[in-house]
Amino acid sequence: MLDFLYLALGAYLLGSIPFAFLLVKAFAGKDIRQEGSGNVGAMNSFGVTGSKVLGVVVMLLDAFKGVAAVLLAVQYFGDEDAIKQTATFFAVLGHCYPIWLKFHGGRGLATAAGACLLFVPSLVVAWGIVWVLAWFYSKKLHFCNISATFCVMLIEPIFLPVNYYLFLVLLVGLVLLRHRDVMKEAFKGG
Repeated sequence: MLDFLYLALGAYLLGSIPFAFLLVKAFAGKDIRQEGSGNVGAMNSFGVTGSKVLGVVVMLLDAFKGVAAVLLAVQYFGDEDAIKQTATFFAVLGHCYPIWLKFHGGRGLATAAGACLLFVPSLVVAWGIVWVLAWFYSKKLHFCNISATFCVMLIEPIFLPVNYYLFLVLLVGLVLLRHRDVMKEAFKGG
């Protein structure tokens, strides 16, 4: 039980490093929570600063948080699926609700993708395929993100062992919860 608490807390703290907040503050002198969509993530970093480079750097750093959480969890707690799943979920939770920013974070996609690439890459591939198809249909970024995230919960159980189902539902649920503020706009006609 103590190992679980250390794993969860470590992954949460790693995921909670607010790269978007820190970089936008450092390079633009702005509080990303008060600008644009208010989201502390890569897309709003680009929107607030106008810098594609900064947006990409934030996305890569956020993805790296997920990678680092899984790699450290495996190093210190073992290579079991449950350990990787726990590290992934809590890293994404930390990104979405960072203690350092009064629990006001990002939407978790990059952090989830980085972590999942290490041990369940089919989830990221399926997400990417659905995202591209949704883009051809709508050309709306949030629509694509939400649709792809929801669809992996329907697609992936075909390919994954049963011990991934709860993880999948929790991870997708967390990411969709963080998208609730843009859902109405994403699915608006026209």
